[in-house]
Amino acid sequence: MEHPRRAWLVLAAVTLALLFGSGTTFASMGIPLFAMAEEFHWSQAEAGIGFLATGVVCAVASMAPMLLIPRIGGRWTVVAGCLLLAAGFLLAAKANLLPIFYAAAAIFGLAFALVANASGTYLVANWFGAHAGRMIGIYMMVGALGDAILPPVAGALTASGGGWRLYWAVMAGVAVLVGVVCALFIREPPGVTGLSPDAPKDPGWDYRRFVTAPQFLVLVAAMVGTQFVKLVVSADIVPHFAGRGWSAEYGAQILGLHGLVGAVATGISGWLTERWEPKLLLAGALVLETLGMLLLAFADQIWMAYLFVPVFGIGWSVTSLAATVLLIRYFGNNSGTAALSMIWMLAGFATAGPSIAGYMADETGSFVAALSLFGLILLPVAVAALFMGRTGRRVSSPAMPKSVAVPSGP
Repeated sequence: MEHPRRAWLVLAAVTLALLFGSGTTFASMGIPLFAMAEEFHWSQAEAGIGFLATGVVCAVASMAPMLLIPRIGGRWTVVAGCLLLAAGFLLAAKANLLPIFYAAAAIFGLAFALVANASGTYLVANWFGAHAGRMIGIYMMVGALGDAILPPVAGALTASGGGWRLYWAVMAGVAVLVGVVCALFIREPPGVTGLSPDAPKDPGWDYRRFVTAPQFLVLVAAMVGTQFVKLVVSADIVPHFAGRGWSAEYGAQILGLHGLVGAVATGISGWLTERWEPKLLLAGALVLETLGMLLLAFADQIWMAYLFVPVFGIGWSVTSLAATVLLIRYFGNNSGTAALSMIWMLAGFATAGPSIAGYMADETGSFVAALSLFGLILLPVAVAALFMGRTGRRVSSPAMPKSVAVPSGP
């Protein structure tokens, strides 16, 4: 590694941006939003559109980092996301009408697309080269802790005398500080060129390298399918458990536990991708997701629900990490990151999962059929992953003067 200290500073900065971005948007937005809905007498459906606005804009804007990075670099792309977060939070702090909050929520989605996975993966992969797998694992693992850290902060600030306005204002200030940290410590990877106006023509961002590749289609199915079932679990575990006579608090506890397991498993799987063939990890993780969904569907005893926690938690987290690493290995640092952005854009279709599951539950009287079917759909994807072909020993990025060595599996 050419600049180890600088590489670690870059990793720390982009991880902070991911932790803050994910923790303050999707993980915590519902807490101040609930207080706003009570104060302004918004219905739950009206308030829920805020989440929809954030998710849809985030999906549509997932390709934005790939348009900005060749022009302004990874550092200023992440900084721009932090400043957009600050602007969205300030607008939310002033919101007293639904359209104003919807606009703020849309800004959250655009900002998250800039600060989150695509930009960070690009920077980490190019800075750490042969060790990109384990470092992406650390990046995603620590970043996922924002989902555990920020909700209690949101609850405490919203319950204080300043209420939801204080929470949004404080988060706006923190977003600016995170942006300053990123501006100070993120640097472009050594050897990466093409920040001129004609940079988008750089073959390192050639979308034709992956959009027709069979491996890309399998990875799309794996990641979009994983987001689909994960959203279904998050949205429907409480009513599913209610049908078993279990409390909402119990469902929230199970969700928190499987998220914590997923964060730890992400870090470990990053290390494993350097020793085992990632496609084997991907196939095994998809099978675990299927088993987890079946356990959840037929859980009528406490031990089955607790067994769901590690099985599904490991499954979805390893799938996301292994698929990300495979994109980098198959298509290179730059095109692989562009492929990741496109997949996150396609993952917007996964937001239909809870609605489909709810419709099936209305028709059948329970969530058993939906949870079982959605889990079983992942099995053919697991089989397809086994036939993707081995990853090469080296990945070359045309935007870099030298090849980046990547170890293959056994």
